[in-house]
Amino acid sequence: MLAVLWTAGALFGHDLGVATRVAGEAVLVTAVYGGSEPAVFCQVSIFSPGRAESEFQTGRTDARGRFAFLPDGPGTWRVVVDDEMGHRQTATVEWTGAGGGEPAAGGQPPWQKALTGGAVLLGLTGMWLWWRVRERL
Repeated sequence: MLAVLWTAGALFGHDLGVATRVAGEAVLVTAVYGGSEPAVFCQVSIFSPGRAESEFQTGRTDARGRFAFLPDGPGTWRVVVDDEMGHRQTATVEWTGAGGGEPAAGGQPPWQKALTGGAVLLGLTGMWLWWRVRERL
């Protein structure tokens, strides 16, 4: 009886867990064994909301058990992580397309626009003052 309990505890210690998190325009996937050990170089398949039969993207987790992808539309995305040794886990993530408040591709946040505008005005003022002083010399 103790041998069965000991073996069962060891099996649960290597259970594959998958967590997803939206970070800006990307979705971050983290795969771990037993809640703490990274599941490294596992096969990852991403399925988009409208096409459950074919993969949107495939790849492998990195040395820390992480994988990231950029969804191209709203809906429930399915993430399948397979370590190819008998552990396979599926997770879902709801993508609204809002991007988590990050600027759109090619855009700048408002503070950066204000800083750039101030730098341009300061530069133009300096050039104008230099031109006026140059005429006096």
